[in-house]
Amino acid sequence: MVVGVRFLLPLALLVVAARAGAAAQPAPPRAAQAAPVIEHRLLDAARQNPDSFDAQYQLASFYLQRGKLQAALPHLERAREINPADYASGHDLALALLELKKLDEARALILQMIAARDTAELHNLLADVDERSGNLLGAAEEYQRAAHMDPTEPHLFDWGDNLLQLHAYDEATQVFTASLERYPGSARLHVGLGIAQYSRGVHEAAVRSFCKAADLAPSDPRPYQFLGEMYGVVPALGGEITDRLARFAKAHPRNALAQYHYAMSLWKGQPAPPADLRHVETLLRRAVTLDRTLAKGFLELGILLSDEQRYQEAIQQLQSAARLEPDLAQAHYRLAQAYQRTGQKALADRELEIFERLSAPTSSEGARARPL
Repeated sequence: MVVGVRFLLPLALLVVAARAGAAAQPAPPRAAQAAPVIEHRLLDAARQNPDSFDAQYQLASFYLQRGKLQAALPHLERAREINPADYASGHDLALALLELKKLDEARALILQMIAARDTAELHNLLADVDERSGNLLGAAEEYQRAAHMDPTEPHLFDWGDNLLQLHAYDEATQVFTASLERYPGSARLHVGLGIAQYSRGVHEAAVRSFCKAADLAPSDPRPYQFLGEMYGVVPALGGEITDRLARFAKAHPRNALAQYHYAMSLWKGQPAPPADLRHVETLLRRAVTLDRTLAKGFLELGILLSDEQRYQEAIQQLQSAARLEPDLAQAHYRLAQAYQRTGQKALADRELEIFERLSAPTSSEGARARPL
């Protein structure tokens, strides 16, 4: 992460869980209405035909489609026993084992399947297992192998995502750039490229990548979450960022972070502050109303009110921020100022003391700072 710039959310928090495949797909509403009848019929068939591959696998597939992995597992295992050569059921079993955190069993099964049929899909799945096990280097090799064998958008994205987790930002930039030549319409590839560029300090290019992703997928929250943290980083592109955040906030009026990020971009992301801060205040109040745990929303609202010398109102918001995040040093500092302005010296001294304690370097940091 580049020093001096606000943090960005990890990519893993923003990626849609596409790797889970059918094992995590919810059933459509109409299918859900008939589910009990279908389940009963499939259960009867599996009990009456314990040695039938079709009966076992159909029941397992029914459970997989509803995300009931634990219920599907014994039937997947039985189907595998009956017909170990069937690729689809073996893949589903490996995926279920991965999602159920039975990683050793998943790895053993995948390696067995690769020995019989070497596919990019299996190498990608093996990489998922390695990644989940914490073996990022092993995962990198498998993701790269899968991408070379079959350069689909998901395989290329997984490879680039893994490189980001390894902090191999130059390599990730190369992978995402080459991948976008194949799949220029992939919003998440643009997000991945933006993260790699940002991490290398190429902030203007990163903003452009996130803006491109937002334009390609206007309803996808991922690029907006990154853009929302980049207000003021590239002042020349402040208007580009604000336009996208405004669009997202309007489309999602019940999304607290959307309102907050739009407010901050309007307020602090432009070359010059807005002449009228009432719109910013309205957005911040809407954000903290929608999410009563949004400490940074209360903090920024308190700062805005303090700047306008509305100290009593500011104190209420800053108290909320400090209560939600007691270690939020800036909230205590601003509270100390507001208390001082309203003649509450004892409270101001107490908040200043908390701020100084929170801001003081740790003993280890102090030790590193002292000359030998």
